[in-house]
Amino acid sequence: MKTPYKLTPLHDWHQHHGGQLSDVNGWIRVTSYGDLKSELDTARQLVAVCDVTPLSKIDIQGQHSNDLLVKVSACTMRGIGRCMSIRSLDEEFTQAYAVQVTSERFLVLSASEQRQQLCNRLTFAAREWECVHVTDMTSAYAAIRVVGPLSTKLLKKLGPAPVDMMGSDQCVQTTIARVLNVLVRHNGETPAWLLLTARDYGEYVWDCIMAAGQEFGIRPFGISAERVLMREEASSVAVV
Repeated sequence: MKTPYKLTPLHDWHQHHGGQLSDVNGWIRVTSYGDLKSELDTARQLVAVCDVTPLSKIDIQGQHSNDLLVKVSACTMRGIGRCMSIRSLDEEFTQAYAVQVTSERFLVLSASEQRQQLCNRLTFAAREWECVHVTDMTSAYAAIRVVGPLSTKLLKKLGPAPVDMMGSDQCVQTTIARVLNVLVRHNGETPAWLLLTARDYGEYVWDCIMAAGQEFGIRPFGISAERVLMREEASSVAVV
């Protein structure tokens, strides 16, 4: 009997554009589009894009959302539009990245293999309060990572967000290609952005990014390049 697996909303696009596919933690992912060096060079020098939909995405909403995060990580969030790395006090999950979308809404992001562990820990801790709700949104959102020195110029073409004014570890709810997104800036050695958009619009937003990025020499990259970039950046958000 075959083992079940999950597909990202961009799966067909990857197949039609030469993506080399493999099963990674139960998701069919692109390892490369055939030229790892070119993918890395483009990400470091121009702008490149990666499908990171398998990133765990846990939605926390309610009056006691911040209290919940303090309980599991002893970290107090910095305010609306700010993001920070968190770690579990009891080592139930090793690392995560908390995004404060509104005064009472957070998204907690982590590696795909930590999804169930992270969701269970937050759900269990949430029982202490009546007004906090934990929802696994991993499959509900497409996630797109945009990396490179020209990434900010590219995003300015696609929506009204003041991306050139945003610092690292900041976020905003905004429209990209006329679709509502949560946009996170998380820099390493080069500028880097994470777009979270409703799954149904994932391929459309990706196509718009690729079209707008043609003048900047954009190209997609797979998880082999992503792993190299994440090691270089010592990023707290492991996405593969």
